[in-house]
Amino acid sequence: MASFLGSDSDMTEIYTAGSSNTDSSSDDNSESSSEQEHQNQESHSDEEGDDEEESEDEEEMQDMEESDVERTWRSGQFKPKLFKFNSNDSGISSILPKIDESNPMNYFRLIFDSTLMEKIVEETNRYNVSLMQKQSSSKKGLQGIDTNISEMYTFFALYMLMSHTKKSRIKDYWSTESLISTPIFGSIMSRNRFLSLLRFLHFNDNEQQTTDDSLYKIRPIINHLRDVFGEILVPYQNLCIDESLVLWKGRLSFKQYIPSKRSRFGIKLFLLCDVHTGIILDFIVYTGATTDIKKTSRLGISGSIVMTLLEPYLDQGHNLFVDNWYTSVGLFETLFERSTGACGTVRKNRVNLPDLEEKIGKGQQIYKHTNNLLVLKWNDKKEVMMLSTIHEPQMKYTERHNSRIQKPVSILDYNLNSHVIDKVDMQISFVDCLRKTVKWYRKLFFHMLDLSIFNSYLLYKVNTGKVIKLSDYRLQLIREILQTYSAPKPKIGRPALTNQPIRLTARHFPSLVPQTTERENPQRKCVVCAHTSRRPKKRTDSRYMCRDCDVGLCVVSCFEKYHTVLHF
Repeated sequence: MASFLGSDSDMTEIYTAGSSNTDSSSDDNSESSSEQEHQNQESHSDEEGDDEEESEDEEEMQDMEESDVERTWRSGQFKPKLFKFNSNDSGISSILPKIDESNPMNYFRLIFDSTLMEKIVEETNRYNVSLMQKQSSSKKGLQGIDTNISEMYTFFALYMLMSHTKKSRIKDYWSTESLISTPIFGSIMSRNRFLSLLRFLHFNDNEQQTTDDSLYKIRPIINHLRDVFGEILVPYQNLCIDESLVLWKGRLSFKQYIPSKRSRFGIKLFLLCDVHTGIILDFIVYTGATTDIKKTSRLGISGSIVMTLLEPYLDQGHNLFVDNWYTSVGLFETLFERSTGACGTVRKNRVNLPDLEEKIGKGQQIYKHTNNLLVLKWNDKKEVMMLSTIHEPQMKYTERHNSRIQKPVSILDYNLNSHVIDKVDMQISFVDCLRKTVKWYRKLFFHMLDLSIFNSYLLYKVNTGKVIKLSDYRLQLIREILQTYSAPKPKIGRPALTNQPIRLTARHFPSLVPQTTERENPQRKCVVCAHTSRRPKKRTDSRYMCRDCDVGLCVVSCFEKYHTVLHF
């Protein structure tokens, strides 16, 4: 049994303005992810540098304002105040329209509905027309595409299918090379048509663009998906917030560097997830100082992001799990005032934390608390600090490497509830739609398409109770979209004069030429002898024929040649 250590257990600590910890940690509190991130961002634009300076100023203000609040930390027993949560309404929202529950496409169309598709089609056609009007007479003329909703659904289905048969170049999907051919793409849409739709794919009117919105190009998609994500589920008690990264290494003012992520460079999104189902409830695209959040100077950027995402779910008794970039004393106290519990790892030099510098042995913990907050340090392979408003400082046995060890309950709960978004990124990475493109907003759009498919997949699992892999669900979704919306590809060229595909592929049997009223043993001209190109032509009458092909044939050799050789 690990011992609970703490020096001067009857003493208390009071932190007010001017505390030595305030000055020593305010600079660290302003970092957006790590010192390495700051070093790798030095080559970015001046605008991004200004955003970082503004973020630092806000974090410093947060530290100063938090330090003005007197908090009393003490040792001894701690009993958290837990808020009542009503789970009776949790689950798929009742406001969603009734659908065929066994059809994956219906779940997808709850998110990518006709309203969104009409907007995409409208702006894609508008962008095509505007480019045609602006092109110079010296350039090769552009062709109008005049697409529609059915074709756009088909286009998205083919783009999704590419993630299941990955190739190095888009044109390889239409290749006739036997080693890499995938005939399904050419049978549904021509390569040039697909590339035209991809080139003109657009989401907002360029003529109305404003300079104060960095995400204007994709703003309608973001607004629509945020609204829909918030309506599809009434969340369960535990929620999680973390960041996700969309790979992007091109020039972009709000490009981020996160060394802990697989992509490292890219567009950062903050996701709010329901822990029980894994469904994404909301997201925010980070654009620096212009990020679409309700800023609270006392909480800084990280706290403002949390409060913005949680706004619809406050005062309901939810529990939030976050990592040390978000965790702060001020944020957790604010959430507590709004009847929301919180738990997360915390940096040891965050302002207003008590002094827990005592050395402790492996497997031991020390803690201190206020009326509502518990800060705990536990030593395993290294020291871990936790801040919580929902846990007692208790230890619990758990299995690790075929042995039983004790861990604080807060750490066990955190490990169980905080990695939902990492699992989302992992599952999407296996079948994502992302391909190289020179337009950042198109790449972000296709990532949002992946998020929408993932949400529809989880809705399908929750509503039907079926156990199905994401890749199998996507294939079924693609199949249903193509069956519903794809039109047969028009054939190009003159029709064939002979029924060659049938005579070479189907099963054929010789039969006697049927009797007529005039002849008891009628005959027909052998088509091979009369039309051969490999020997002198001659007229040969035969009593045998192929009933399926409706031609006369010599039964000995010509019947076989006609059905096995292309040029007889």
